[in-house]
Amino acid sequence: MNTGNWLDDWPSFMNTADLTAFHQTSSALLEQLAADRTLLARLVNEIEHDPDRQAGCRITLLLNRLCLYRAPECGFEIRVNMNPRRANQVVPHDHSYHLASRVLRGGYLHAVRRRTDGWEGDFISADLLPAVVSIESPGSTYALGHAMVHQAVMLPGTIALFVRSPRWKPASHAAADLMPAASSWPEPAAAGEAPQQSRPARLDEYRAMRRELRARGVIG
Repeated sequence: MNTGNWLDDWPSFMNTADLTAFHQTSSALLEQLAADRTLLARLVNEIEHDPDRQAGCRITLLLNRLCLYRAPECGFEIRVNMNPRRANQVVPHDHSYHLASRVLRGGYLHAVRRRTDGWEGDFISADLLPAVVSIESPGSTYALGHAMVHQAVMLPGTIALFVRSPRWKPASHAAADLMPAASSWPEPAAAGEAPQQSRPARLDEYRAMRRELRARGVIG
């Protein structure tokens, strides 16, 4: 994807299994993007006219997200995470890729836990040791490797930038015994459809998220 901006130089630097290198690079990227509000606003506004990025905007059981930038040839993506569903965020989970996040508004309690049953495959809450807990506030950035299990319990109104690396394993996992009931999943996209843990955002939902970003001063 070529957007004609400085982000086009970054995807190749994210294709590393070295978490320290990924943390350093992604932190620098997120700091620069958070400061470039003109580009941030343009990326958000362009979604309405970009079917690829529209398809990447999701309503999930954890939160809503906008797809700002993606380089599908290497699996690199930048998102805005917002509208947290706090009741569902207590579920410990991992990801299939390295990730980094920078808080723009609000904040959250972030817990990172270690598995006692190895680092691959499905797990339950009994397989986890007590957490190392941190408080993430506006301006803070953290990175996680794909093997790390975490919980990010976001305050209402929290907005964060998020960057993901290429995929390093086939699938992500969550503590199966703590998964929220289907009654707490996002409402279906249309009447009569079954609820899903994650679904594409409708155009009106994208526009509502854009209005919120404007109202909160994240974009102009």
